[in-house]
Amino acid sequence: MGGAFKKSDVEILLSTMNRDNLDFLELMFPFAQFSDYKMVIVNQTTPDRELISQYENITVINSLERGLSKSRNMALQNAKSRLCIICDDDVVFQNNFDELVVSAFNENPGTALITFRAENAEGNLYKKYPEERSTNPSVIDRLSVMSIEMVVDRKVIDKHKIRFNERFGLGAQFCMGEEALFIDALYRKKAKIVMEPKLIVKHAATDTHNAVPVDIKYYVQGAMFSALFGKGWVFWVLLKIASEIKNKKMNKGSIAKALKAALKGSKDYIKDEQNKP
Repeated sequence: MGGAFKKSDVEILLSTMNRDNLDFLELMFPFAQFSDYKMVIVNQTTPDRELISQYENITVINSLERGLSKSRNMALQNAKSRLCIICDDDVVFQNNFDELVVSAFNENPGTALITFRAENAEGNLYKKYPEERSTNPSVIDRLSVMSIEMVVDRKVIDKHKIRFNERFGLGAQFCMGEEALFIDALYRKKAKIVMEPKLIVKHAATDTHNAVPVDIKYYVQGAMFSALFGKGWVFWVLLKIASEIKNKKMNKGSIAKALKAALKGSKDYIKDEQNKP
């Protein structure tokens, strides 16, 4: 097929912190030499601690900034290849991950973003994924995407000028939600989004999302849903609360705390947006 992607078009964009050597990469690629793969590593660190790469394939950027979305955007800005895997430093890749990525993009020309499956630390799928390839995912599916599931065509997202919202994500004012806002921005541009039922990574660390305190979680939810749905944000917060109570992830005694936190998050987000120059 003319113009088809190849494995050389795949690049891993990896966010990490306070590293001074590349040894951690060995655990991420148990089946191969990590230096066989193209990577951009953004190491958010301090002036006295630097990460250095001796490998032609691996670009390292040491940054004094903080924030996961800033790290992701810096990696995208410095990427050289088209197909960019969004990655954390505690995932383990499957040994055919690059073949699956190339195949999916070749079978879906013009796609901006393809999401793949991920396993948790126990070897189980993180969530219920579509059994078959699907396009134009529902709003619920878009809200549930994790960054480690995401692979983007850099040329397409550059065309639409899409980047991660730096007010959201670990280390930012709102510590979650950056993936949903990124995908929503693509969706609003009518960019093609595909959900692929193939596994590419295992997340080695224990999932801590459910351990986030209710007030912090719903502070973020109030802001995120305001960004996504404007005045309809309350409906989505109530839907989230109902879902968590149904699934026993939250008790009814926490409802008032959640609503109060969500209202503050919404107000803070809107106020700062209105004050932008």
